[in-house]
Amino acid sequence: MKVNHSLKKKLLSCIFSFMLSLSFTTLFVLIGLQLSVFNDRLILDKINESGYYYEVQKELDNSASSIIMNAGMPTELLYGVITLERVYLDGRTYMEEALADKTAVPDTEKLTKVLKQNIEEYLNRNSIHRTEELDAGIDALISSVKQEYKRVIEFRFIRYLGEYKVYYRNIMIKAFPIALCLVIFLSGILIRMHRYRHRGVRYITYALTASSLSIGGLACYLLITKAADRRIGTPDYYHRFLSSYLRGNLQVFLYLSGFGILLSIFLIILTGYLKKQYAD
Repeated sequence: MKVNHSLKKKLLSCIFSFMLSLSFTTLFVLIGLQLSVFNDRLILDKINESGYYYEVQKELDNSASSIIMNAGMPTELLYGVITLERVYLDGRTYMEEALADKTAVPDTEKLTKVLKQNIEEYLNRNSIHRTEELDAGIDALISSVKQEYKRVIEFRFIRYLGEYKVYYRNIMIKAFPIALCLVIFLSGILIRMHRYRHRGVRYITYALTASSLSIGGLACYLLITKAADRRIGTPDYYHRFLSSYLRGNLQVFLYLSGFGILLSIFLIILTGYLKKQYAD
């Protein structure tokens, strides 16, 4: 009878420990997503590191030059129009607004002003007479450059992240307290189930260690296999950002895993201390 009771207690302890491990994993995933995937600072830093703005400025300069030449105008009209500083400021502002789930539209007012000024100076310098047809062509030219600027500056991936972040925040508000309460509740049950507390703490250690190792192991596997570096048919600068961003996400989960392992080591030491107390 005593043996059956002991087996039943061990079985229940294993079940609760497994449930606790799932709860720890849920907590780690929720925290990890908040600190990585939906971390504005990490996203903006990885964009800077990838040389994104420099490559976008080059692409814009090339595409705008093609538009100008197709209109029969010299590319010198683009002088001071699409600068790296303007691309950085407009791009950064757009991304910050998109990540905040605001209506993000690239600002083309300064670009339009400088381009119009350059065209005016070119016409006056070459004594070109203004006509309605010429003015219509100039307006169409400026509109084409503006649309191209908006198209390239707009980073849809960032806009989608901003939208998903709102949904995730709603999930986080509900799921995090539930997972935390489950961790506390199940830990309390495991400790109260056993006459000697160190046995309950041992099952908590098993759960935390299993959760930490599973998350850390998966993150390590994805980093070692370079899953984040796989080509998905995007421009080079976009691919570099995504690779750096995904690696940064995996590193965050590695840090969380390391933190969990440190907690497990502390619990192992605590288990030994409690066991020694009962032995005395």
